[in-house]
Amino acid sequence: MKHRLISLIWVQLNMNFAISHSRYYYLEKRQRLWEGVLIVVSVIMTAAVLAFGVYKLADAFYSQASLLHQEALTLTTGILAAQFLMLILGIALVIAVFYFSDDLPCLIPLPLRPWEVLASKFAVILSNEYLGLLVFIVPIFVAYGRRANVGIISYTLSAITIFLTLPVIPIAIASILAVILMRIVGFTKRKDMLTIIGGFLLVALIIGVQFYVQTRLPARGEEQEFMMQLLSQANSLVAILGRQFPPSIWATWAISEAGTSRGLLSLGLFLGVSALAFGLFLALGNRFFYQGVLSGFEAPTARRRTFRGKPERIRFSERTPLLSLAVAEMKLFSRTPVFVLNGFIGFLMFPIMFVVLLLLGNDPEISGLWSSLVNVPEFHSIGTLLVGAYFFLLTAFSGIPFSPFSREGKANIWFLRSQPISGQAAAMGKALASEIMIVVGAIPGLAVLQYTARLPVVSLIIGVSLGIAASYALCIWGVLLDMARPMLDWTDQQKAIKSNLNTVIGITTGIVVLFLMGYLVNLLFKRGCSGLVAQVVSGTVIAVVLGSGLRVLQLFGDRLWSSIEL
Repeated sequence: MKHRLISLIWVQLNMNFAISHSRYYYLEKRQRLWEGVLIVVSVIMTAAVLAFGVYKLADAFYSQASLLHQEALTLTTGILAAQFLMLILGIALVIAVFYFSDDLPCLIPLPLRPWEVLASKFAVILSNEYLGLLVFIVPIFVAYGRRANVGIISYTLSAITIFLTLPVIPIAIASILAVILMRIVGFTKRKDMLTIIGGFLLVALIIGVQFYVQTRLPARGEEQEFMMQLLSQANSLVAILGRQFPPSIWATWAISEAGTSRGLLSLGLFLGVSALAFGLFLALGNRFFYQGVLSGFEAPTARRRTFRGKPERIRFSERTPLLSLAVAEMKLFSRTPVFVLNGFIGFLMFPIMFVVLLLLGNDPEISGLWSSLVNVPEFHSIGTLLVGAYFFLLTAFSGIPFSPFSREGKANIWFLRSQPISGQAAAMGKALASEIMIVVGAIPGLAVLQYTARLPVVSLIIGVSLGIAASYALCIWGVLLDMARPMLDWTDQQKAIKSNLNTVIGITTGIVVLFLMGYLVNLLFKRGCSGLVAQVVSGTVIAVVLGSGLRVLQLFGDRLWSSIEL
């Protein structure tokens, strides 16, 4: 059984990272070897830049925390943030890997127990989380280890152990919630719709509770007691910040107190709770996993409709090819739970965060701080630019415009290629669909942001216009990128978005562009320019980027379209 499980895990990892395919394609056949080298170099360079940025932030955070003798807070903050993000994003990832993988029809008939299949897929999820933790949490561990007085060997061993087990608890919690959700959904007829709704409700609940708990301030009249507790002993804020999630405290002490009795005890507690969470997940999964999966294979029962009187005449409406392609793309996206959950999670996170901040605004101190911020000169102009940045940020992190052709897969791309349309029309239809979905998804967060900021109508309209133009420009370039190198070979639907390098490039591009635009606006304000000038300059830059994208699409769209291999 042990060797069978190891073999199954290796097969799952091989398919997830396309190890055999890449070795055969790039090394043995030596086809487009330059592409593989370019991808590896680009990923390493991007990861190195992001890791260096996290390291500098952690180092600066440590310097500030040391002034209050709260150095270990550097570790607690990073660990909490990492587990929080893994728990949020893990819901969609778990549902996709567990219930919407193409290999399930092959695995279920095999003499494998449900927990073995779950364990192998759990290993795949952990391997994907480790890649993100290498960039996010390892630089924090390095920054703390370099500044703090710790033993190198004991600290390194404890840090490695915590790194390897850090995703277990949040992913196990997400897996338990997903197994329960899919078992409940299995009793209903409209499984896809309820999967999407249930997934969003779980994510909303997690975000709302965690964000509210972690940002809750001391009650009025307790500020002095809070400060006395904070300054009474070193690293006391670690317990205060992590009290809502004790494993984060144990992980912090296991690393910061490595080699001591306290550190070993904390490490044992963390590993024990991780093992308990994983065991509970396997027990529930072994009981309910196959029922949830098999219910998804059942064909829906056809409904018989009886017509009384004259039969209803079927009406047809004529659409332009561009609008028809956009509507078809939106239908394909909205009918696939994996795509919706992965693409729209960011659209859910921001509104909930805004609502929690709005609730916190009832506090007199926070309300006073917000009032002083609103009275800052050029606040309306800054708010206008923030609205535009909000649209752009959602576009970059959604992954929607960077995977439209990849989501088709080899099973469906042939149907699109067989249509009497040009490559330019296909790309424009995909870009238009992406933009419509982004604009619709941005409305809740925009409403909460407007209620909080109280921007004038003119400023709001200008901000929305800039945001739509900026997001559409990113959609055009994203669709071009995915047309140039679509990821059509995938075993489960989530890989078309989550494991797609185009999505990573889109996120990185969005972050870089926002940083550069923020730097440009800040430079304009420092030189005494008005907010109107900043808006005009930003609009001009957006227009140039959008116009260049449309021009490139016009020149190379058909060529890229014909180069897609079926």
